[in-house]
Amino acid sequence: MTTPVGLVLALAVVGLLAWASVAWAGAGRGVAVLRRGRVVRVGDCGPVPHVPGLEEVRDWPTGEVVLPLLTHATTRDGADVRVLAELRTELVAPAPGTAYDDPVAVAEARAERLVVAAVAERDADLLFDEVDGLSSALPAEVELVEVDAVLGRGHARGTG
Repeated sequence: MTTPVGLVLALAVVGLLAWASVAWAGAGRGVAVLRRGRVVRVGDCGPVPHVPGLEEVRDWPTGEVVLPLLTHATTRDGADVRVLAELRTELVAPAPGTAYDDPVAVAEARAERLVVAAVAERDADLLFDEVDGLSSALPAEVELVEVDAVLGRGHARGTG
């Protein structure tokens, strides 16, 4: 007995639609389903259904991630400073019903604000101080890699 060609094609189309309407979360990735920029569903393990064409899927890394951070700031006494750091953090999943904000961009922006504020509270001479320096003002999740200060007259230190 032979299978009608129409039945085979119909099964193939149904299978393709089913495959296209499921996003997979897991293996270090979280998934958010968005409709018009707002989070509808969030998944961190297994299949996450979505309607192709009506909803879009965004993903982000889960668990601890290490993000590079390069920030430009100005010290209290006016020295230009470039800070290279590593941000070690766990990203927060977006909440259903809220506008979607990329968890990576949110974490980077938060860390950048912390670094800029810490630099602005110090004079250039104190940036490299072991007790009151920049590294002591930052949370443990932000690890300084390099601080490069463009110092004018009256400042005695360079990169550290």
